[in-house]
Amino acid sequence: VYRYTTNPETSTGDGIAMAWRAGCRVANMEFIQFHPTCLYVPNAKPQDRGFLITEALRGEGGHLKLPEHLGGARFMAAHDERMELAPRDIVARA
Repeated sequence: VYRYTTNPETSTGDGIAMAWRAGCRVANMEFIQFHPTCLYVPNAKPQDRGFLITEALRGEGGHLKLPEHLGGARFMAAHDERMELAPRDIVARA
């Protein structure tokens, strides 16, 4: 379901993706919980893919940004006034 994930390599969401490709309606995807804070490593090999980092980094002033090819700007202001300090479910939806 997600191109980049910190899930185990076998937990890929293929069932949902196959249903969507077959024309099924997929709804409420925002309720699939995942850890929204990870280190993204561009062009990484599968064994070197991104990994989880503590959400405490956001509490200590870390910024969530779009990838450089999408402008590299912070994006949470459009989703919640608390920005990076918003709860995990809001950050995950954003």
